[in-house]
Amino acid sequence: MDFSSKKLTINALSAVLQVVFTACLYFFLYKYLLEELGVEQLGIWSLILSFSSIANLANLGLTSGLVKFVAEYLLEQDKTKLGKLIFTSIVSMSILFGCISLIILFFAEFLLKYAIDLKFLRIALEILPFSLASLCINAIGGVFTSVLEGYQKNYIRNFIYIISGIIMFGGTIILTPEYHLKGVAISQLLQSIFIFLTALVFTVKINPNNQLKYWKWSLQSFKELFSYGYKFQLVSISQLLYEPATKFLLTKYGGLGLLGHYEMATKAVNQFRALLTNANQVVIPIIAEKTKSGEASFLQSFYVKMNHILILISLPLSTILIIVAPYISLIWIGDFNDDFIFSIFVLTVMTFINIMCGPAYFSSLGEGRLNILVMVHVGMAIVNLGLGIVLGELIGGYGIILAWGIALSLGSLILIINYNRSIDIKFADIFKRSEISLFIVSLIIVVLNIISYQLLSSENIILRIGIVLLSLLLFLPIIIKNDNVKQLKSTIKKY
Repeated sequence: MDFSSKKLTINALSAVLQVVFTACLYFFLYKYLLEELGVEQLGIWSLILSFSSIANLANLGLTSGLVKFVAEYLLEQDKTKLGKLIFTSIVSMSILFGCISLIILFFAEFLLKYAIDLKFLRIALEILPFSLASLCINAIGGVFTSVLEGYQKNYIRNFIYIISGIIMFGGTIILTPEYHLKGVAISQLLQSIFIFLTALVFTVKINPNNQLKYWKWSLQSFKELFSYGYKFQLVSISQLLYEPATKFLLTKYGGLGLLGHYEMATKAVNQFRALLTNANQVVIPIIAEKTKSGEASFLQSFYVKMNHILILISLPLSTILIIVAPYISLIWIGDFNDDFIFSIFVLTVMTFINIMCGPAYFSSLGEGRLNILVMVHVGMAIVNLGLGIVLGELIGGYGIILAWGIALSLGSLILIINYNRSIDIKFADIFKRSEISLFIVSLIIVVLNIISYQLLSSENIILRIGIVLLSLLLFLPIIIKNDNVKQLKSTIKKY
């Protein structure tokens, strides 16, 4: 399978389209749920989603290895391995996720009663089975979407996700008035079933060697997946102490109201993050190919190029998200909600640092460098849980959000530094004069808008928005002079 810049571009663009579309759906979906169910039930939904994600402990990193191994098997032109790899993954995921989900259902009431008020416990337990069923089906469907990624057919996966989002949104609008929060859970289950069936059809059709008659259990395939993915089990355990622990502590120290607004802020920032990380993720099979063929010079130049482009895009977008957070709150929630604005600010700053570790993270996956990923995730989990308890006791719910941000940013920085050393890349190769200038201008814009927000009253909203728009013009001279932008303009003129 040859490296194709055209294929990479199509996959990246489809990833961006999928994220933008999903962001729009989430905007209207959460606005509808906030009005229909209220912020506390939205908080319950957030807690159950994170609580049921404990079942990801059953993953064992199998789907993470699928993308890499599919790309390698295609390079070897081995026609017998693909069907065995797919079936082995399906059986493994089904058994493991089924067992873990049953255990969660058994202990759910015991754990949830420590986090939420008893009046909300019945609702939480009612929707948990639907959430776990969705998670299990998504896990098995993830086998097929990972195979599509291994074929560098990410654009198919992305369009499947777009259509599934429409199904989720439509089902929620239809079912919520009658079934309330249970209607949302049923809609999510329908979305999962659609992804599973559609991805299965495309996986079978994409290559004759993927047809069901070639599906067989293979102990060798399981050993290969397990040897690559068992380290991801530690990552899964760490994530258990990360997002679910954060939301559990946030419920305890901040209440369901704060958790509901935090969930909305998380969705907003995560869609922004996915806009860039999903585009980055398409490089995993390419990195796997180049690593196998021993092209070290390609890996270095490709890594530096990804970082330069990522800074150029993510820093202005992060700045915009921070300074428009109050106005997102006004449109989405109906007022300038301090919980939402604070969450957006912390999440965006820390997520920017996490986004910048994207090239190092996905390059490490493609090259099979898993030890550092395990160490980083375990460290982040420990810092998040320990610091969350301390800051939660000292300053309440906001302390939990700060602990999450600190753990995320520290782990991301450690990963960047380690990967740079491993491929002999210096920070000076990545952060040149144009990148430093972009950082300085971004800081000026954020400070200017924070001051104007504090000094000007809510009646001066037009003036506030005017300052936002005018301050963003400071980015233009730096962006226009950027080498990547110049190269893009030259290419456009050429064609």
